[in-house]
Amino acid sequence: MTSYDELKPEMVTIQPHMVEAKKNEHANAFKKVKRLSKEFGFTAGMLKGALAKRRGEK
Repeated sequence: MTSYDELKPEMVTIQPHMVEAKKNEHANAFKKVKRLSKEFGFTAGMLKGALAKRRGEK
């Protein structure tokens, strides 16, 4: 079995990539919501209730 000391350098190397991937994921989701809002005429006020409800479920 691989020891923690052997895996630690890999984990340190991978972590910045994971952070960057998460930022990209959020940015892409925001762009998609923005595009769909523009396409279907939604406003932030219309979506606010639905988004707050979903956030409470997590």
